[in-house]
Amino acid sequence: MPHYRKVKEIIASGALGRVHTVYGTATGWMTHMLSHLIDYTCWFNDYVPANWAMAQAAGGLKFGDNHPSPDYIGGFVQFANGVRGIYECGAGAPDQPEVGKWWGKNRIGAQGTEGFAEVLTNGGWRAVTKSGGYQSGEGVMNYDLDMPPYIQEMADWLDGKSPHQCNFEHAYIGAEIMLAMQRSAAEGGQVALPLTEGKDEQALLKAKLGNKQALVSNQQNKKEFGYTA
Repeated sequence: MPHYRKVKEIIASGALGRVHTVYGTATGWMTHMLSHLIDYTCWFNDYVPANWAMAQAAGGLKFGDNHPSPDYIGGFVQFANGVRGIYECGAGAPDQPEVGKWWGKNRIGAQGTEGFAEVLTNGGWRAVTKSGGYQSGEGVMNYDLDMPPYIQEMADWLDGKSPHQCNFEHAYIGAEIMLAMQRSAAEGGQVALPLTEGKDEQALLKAKLGNKQALVSNQQNKKEFGYTA
């Protein structure tokens, strides 16, 4: 999407100075949204591998969904280049009141020594930098406009012109981070990356959280998660 590419362009230009933090928040639950938050921030950080992850989770009702998830998960990731990742996903994640569409209340960005740049899935992009001042632009998720360049990248990859950005190597970096966050939330402490042994992270987390509800950040989250109390 153009507004995502604009934020990537600003980050890659060096306008943020030394990037020290990447972040992503989404009110949708984990198995729908967290992998996207992580993947975009990995893209912003040039797919540098992570050294460790640590997270907490609350609420287990969405483990009964067709995208089984804890109701809320938040955590930290240390990347090998010193950049810190910060993520929140689910019922306790912060609202983006300037965005009307609930599934579009996703904020993904980067902070550096000379500014920040971030994108909202259904709310455009914005940035403040030392060199460029305040900037912003429009942008929303639109499959009719977004899919053609995505598919063209597939064609270029199949023709041997260039590797697809969403290739297995890149996807695996994000998948390990998401698994490590779940493992940390279930077992406690920091989880070293890369992972060296297999575990059923969702089963561990479901057993720990049970059927309790998370504390929500706003009333719309309460409605979307089906909370009655």
